Amino acid sequence: MRLREMRGYLCVCAICVVVSGSPSALAQTPSGILGARRYLQFCAACHGSDGRGGNKAASLVTSDSVRTRSDEDLFRIIHDGTAEGMPAFAQIGEDNIRVLVHFLRILQNGTAPEKPPQRVAIAGDPDAGSALFFGKAQCASCHRMQGKGRYIASDLTAYGRIHNVDAIVRAIVDPHAQSTPSVRVVTVTTKKGQTLTGVLKNEDNFSVDLQTQDGRYFLLDRSQLARVSDSGRSLMPRDYAQVLSPRELDDIAEFLRLAASKTALMNSEQ
Repeated sequence: MRLREMRGYLCVCAICVVVSGSPSALAQTPSGILGARRYLQFCAACHGSDGRGGNKAASLVTSDSVRTRSDEDLFRIIHDGTAEGMPAFAQIGEDNIRVLVHFLRILQNGTAPEKPPQRVAIAGDPDAGSALFFGKAQCASCHRMQGKGRYIASDLTAYGRIHNVDAIVRAIVDPHAQSTPSVRVVTVTTKKGQTLTGVLKNEDNFSVDLQTQDGRYFLLDRSQLARVSDSGRSLMPRDYAQVLSPRELDDIAEFLRLAASKTALMNSEQ
C-alpha cells in the first residue's frame, strides 16, 4: 500500500478505535473518511476524538439536545456558531460542513462494520503546498525548510517523517493546544521604555538573548530590564484555520510529508 493511500485509511482507523462500537458502513465511504479528517481538524480539540466531549465542550454523541436536531440545524450551528461559545466555521466552506454533519451522524449511530474500511486516497498537492509554505502562509518567515527560510522557529525539513498529514494539519490550525510551546515567546520591557517581543533564545542571571520575528537578535543586560513576560504561547499564528482553506492545509501538509521522505531517501543514498 502506498503511503499516500494509507493516510485516509489510517485516519478512519484512528476514529474507529475510539468510537464506542465500530462505525457503520457509512464511515467507509469517501464522504465518511473526509468527514473524519475534518472532524479531527476542527472539532476533536474541544469535543474529543470520539465525540463524547472533553474539558472544553459537551458530548456530540450522547447529548439529546444534539442527537434530536435536524441536519439543517447542525449545519447552521457549525456555520454560524452559538451564543454559548461555539465559534463559527463558515470559513471552512459548505461542503466541509456537510461532511462534518454526515460524520456526526456516524459517531452517533455506530454499528459493527461488515468489512474493513476502503482505502481512499485524499491527496494534497505538494507543489501547491511548497508555494504556500514560501508564499501566502509565510511559514518560511519563521521556519527553515531544506536550507531555505529563517531560524526563528524549528527546522521543518524532517518534520513530515514523524508526523502524518492529519497531525501536521492539527499542528497548523491549533498550535497552542500542546501543553508546552516548542519555543517560548516573551515580551521584554527595558527601563527606558522600549518593548520587544520575540523568541527567547537563551537566558541566564545576567542576560536575555531574544530574536524578534524580523530576524534581529538582541542581547540584553538584565540590569537594564524592567520586566520579562512569558506569553505562554508559541510563535505560530492563531488564525490559519480562517486564512487557509482545508485544501490549502492539506497541500502544505503533503509538501512537508513528501519533502521529508525525499530528504531521508537522499541521505540514505549518500
